[in-house]
Amino acid sequence: MKATELRIGNLVYYMNEHNPVEISGIDRKQIHADGDWDYISEHKPIPLTEEWLERFGFNKLSDIWEFWKNSGWDLRQHKLENNWWLFYNGQDLDCVRIDYVHQLQNLYFALTGEELTIKE
Repeated sequence: MKATELRIGNLVYYMNEHNPVEISGIDRKQIHADGDWDYISEHKPIPLTEEWLERFGFNKLSDIWEFWKNSGWDLRQHKLENNWWLFYNGQDLDCVRIDYVHQLQNLYFALTGEELTIKE
């Protein structure tokens, strides 16, 4: 993971823990999260899973395809292939591969100007 992939507000894992931390500052080699500056190499991207999609408010609509919907967003993954296809307001954005939570957060922000937040 590179600093250029990240934005303030992105969620990542710290070390081997599975509790996400929110990035509050970034420089070339360090990330500020949970009140401390740590090296980027100590943080790991969070794999995009069903659990994370549910936390962001996506609803699963199909089992043949992993088909998730959130407002104007459709996120689809064929079970035999490991590629996500993203549709936004009906527009196919299949050239974008999304493997991690921070990538989905960044794309959501780029297209909507709003943060993708965890739903309570």
